Amino acid sequence: MQKRSAIQERRRKQKKQQRMTTILIVSGIALIVAAILMLPTIQRSLTPLGEIIEVELNPRPDASGNAMGDPNAPVVIEEFSDFGCGHCGNFATSTGELIADTYVADGQVYFISRSVGSMLNQTTSPKLSEAAYCAGDQNKYWEYHDLIYANQIALYSSNNAPVDRYIELFATAVEIDLDAFSACLDGGKFTDQVAQDQLDAVQAGINSTPSFSINGQLLIGNRPVEDFQAAIDAALSE
Repeated sequence: MQKRSAIQERRRKQKKQQRMTTILIVSGIALIVAAILMLPTIQRSLTPLGEIIEVELNPRPDASGNAMGDPNAPVVIEEFSDFGCGHCGNFATSTGELIADTYVADGQVYFISRSVGSMLNQTTSPKLSEAAYCAGDQNKYWEYHDLIYANQIALYSSNNAPVDRYIELFATAVEIDLDAFSACLDGGKFTDQVAQDQLDAVQAGINSTPSFSINGQLLIGNRPVEDFQAAIDAALSE
C-alpha cells in the first residue's frame, strides 16, 4: 500500500512538473513573439536622431491654415503635393515662393496647399500631412511645411526613420502649443481631410506630383516659373 502511494505521489509530482514546463515553454514562446512584433518600434526608438535642419521661418502673405492670400482673389491655385516628392520640395523653395511674393502678395492669387493622401504609396506622407494641417490650426502650416521639406532626406531615407520624433521636433521649432498640437494629431482631426485630398486629386485626374489646378486648368509638374506666369496671366485675362 505504501509503495502504491509513493508511486502515485511520484506520478503526481511528474505531472505537476510537466504542467509547469509546458507553461514555461508557452510563456517563453509568447515573449519571443511579442519581442518580434515590437522590434520595429524598438528599433525606431533607438535610431539616433540628429539635429534637424532648421530654416528661416517664412510666413506667407495672409496665411490662413494651409492657404495664403485673399480668398476673393481672381485666380485660385490648388497645389497637390507629397512631402516625399523631391520635385515638390524644389517647387516649394523656388517657384512657390516667387508666386507667393508676387501674385499672392498683391492679391491676384489665392494659393491652397493640399496633399495627395497615400496615392503614391508613401506611408509616411499622410502622417506628415496631418501634422502640417495640425500646425495650420495654429497658423503655422507654412513654417511646418518648410521644415518637412528641409528634412525630407532624413524623413524618407529609411523605413526606420523616427518620424514621430521628427514631427514633435518640428512642432517645437515652429513654436506652437505642443499640447494642442498633440491633441489634434492623436485625435485624428485631419485624417478625413487627407483622405479627401486624395479623392479630389483622383477626381481631378492627378497621378503625379506636384500638380496644380489654376482656376480649374491642370498644370502638371515642377514647371519653370514662366509656365506658371503664363497660366496665371491667362486666367487673369479671362
